[in-house]
Amino acid sequence: MSMNKNDSSSDRHDKAELEAIAWFTRMQGNPSQIEREDFDAWLNADKQHQQIYSEISMLWSSAKSSGLPVNPADAILLEGRLQVIRRRRKLTKAGAVVTGCLVMLLSGSWIWLEKPHLLQDIRADYVSARGEQKTLELQDGSTVLLGADTAVDVAISGVERRVQILRGTAFFSVEPSNIPFIVGASNGEATVLGTAFDVSIAENNVTVTLEHGSLQVRADGKNEAVILKPGEEVSYNAEGIGQVQKVNLDEAMAWHEKRYVFTNARLADVINYIGRYRDGRIVVIGSDLAEQRISGSFSLENTDAALASVQSIVGFNITRLSNRVVIIRP
Repeated sequence: MSMNKNDSSSDRHDKAELEAIAWFTRMQGNPSQIEREDFDAWLNADKQHQQIYSEISMLWSSAKSSGLPVNPADAILLEGRLQVIRRRRKLTKAGAVVTGCLVMLLSGSWIWLEKPHLLQDIRADYVSARGEQKTLELQDGSTVLLGADTAVDVAISGVERRVQILRGTAFFSVEPSNIPFIVGASNGEATVLGTAFDVSIAENNVTVTLEHGSLQVRADGKNEAVILKPGEEVSYNAEGIGQVQKVNLDEAMAWHEKRYVFTNARLADVINYIGRYRDGRIVVIGSDLAEQRISGSFSLENTDAALASVQSIVGFNITRLSNRVVIIRP
């Protein structure tokens, strides 16, 4: 019994250490106000968090003063660790984790460029890379198609089947059962017994689109709920649920075939969607430019061509910093 307790304690410590590494790296950049608040909440949630974060800070100071060279190619060390966590939820010695990730701490730009969602990837059961679509078969027989750059957490039991979308887009084909199938995303959830539907997170909004069957959508803390019929979608956020809309299913689910069809969408949202299908980062400079509304359709197989298509509509300027960073400006 004591061995199990020790193992559990070790697992918690290792997980906290990776979280501390990710938080430390993020806080060295330009964190948003929400990220600062989330960081404070994480730091104050456990004294162990504070202790480990302090140790990471001291390691950073020591390594920085020693002039340790930065080699972004060593990023594979961290990626390997993340794969182990998702597969086994377990690591070897905590000291080895810090040693393997130390170079990454010295290369915060790599985290921003290649792993901007590091904390979510640590938490997730399944992650699709940028440019990748992945099909999952769950233990109840249901299937999930993950869009590019998507992360989900799965928990299936005899009383509930639950998938939490941490980011991205997923299409669910749910095996009929008396056990409810619940898909959570942001501050709401969709509940079904057997159906097929899309759930997509974009910034602070979640959109649920029903292909066939019946679907109930509810936002956390809100009394209202809506029942979708095939060919309908609804969006929700922290303020509640919007109006049910009729949609063209071929267009709404074009992403299954790596096509993107959008109507009156924010330029920033369109650019972010394209970014999920390519390596590196795309940065939009200027809030007025980011808020412009556009409509269009293009293939996601060639993201350079997709960017050129959007540029022809809006007329912005593109500056490329190597092949990894694209700057979009008025």
